[in-house]
Amino acid sequence: MLAVSPVAAAEYLIWDQYVFGDGGAQVSPVLETNLTYRIVAEEIWYYDNASNLAADAQYYTTNFSNSWYWGDYLPAPDNHSFLQIDGGDVDWGPFSNGDTGHKYSINYTGEGAALTFNITDWVDSTKEGNGCKIRVRIYEPVTVGGYVVEPGLLEAAKLPVVSLMAIALLIAAPLVRYRNRRKT
Repeated sequence: MLAVSPVAAAEYLIWDQYVFGDGGAQVSPVLETNLTYRIVAEEIWYYDNASNLAADAQYYTTNFSNSWYWGDYLPAPDNHSFLQIDGGDVDWGPFSNGDTGHKYSINYTGEGAALTFNITDWVDSTKEGNGCKIRVRIYEPVTVGGYVVEPGLLEAAKLPVVSLMAIALLIAAPLVRYRNRRKT
C-alpha cells in the first residue's frame, strides 16, 4: 500500500480526469522518475446506485439517506481501497466526509511510467448498478535549478520585491513633482 504524507511544495496541475464507478480505467501521463507528485482523489461513486449507497476512494456508507454527508462510514473491506493505482490498494488516509468533499491526498514518487487508476467494488464485487465517479488530479512540484520550490519561499520572495517597489515609488513621486515644478 502507498502511504500518505503531506506535500509542502509549490505545484501545478498536470492531469485532471474522472475515474468511473461502472468500469474502465484512466491512464495518467508518464511521471518522471524520482520526482514526487501529489495525487488528489475526491468526490464519491455509487456501489449501488439504485439504493443510493455510496463510496469514495477509501470508505463507504451503508446509510442510503444521504450519499454526500455520511452518518456512518466503513473502510473498504479487507484493508483494500476502492480507488486503486496500477491494480493495487492505496492508503488514502483518514475519512473525509462531505464537508471536505471526500477529498484525499497522497505523495507518489514517479517511476518513469504512467499510472492506471480504476475503481474496484469491494462491497458487492460487481460493476452492475455502479455509477458516478471519483475525480483524480496529479500535481507536479515546481522546481528551479533542479530544486523543489517551497511555497513559503515563493511568498518570502514576493515581500522584498513589493517592498522595493514601494520604496521606488516613494522616491520617484517627489522627484517627478520636483522636476515638473522646475519646468513651469
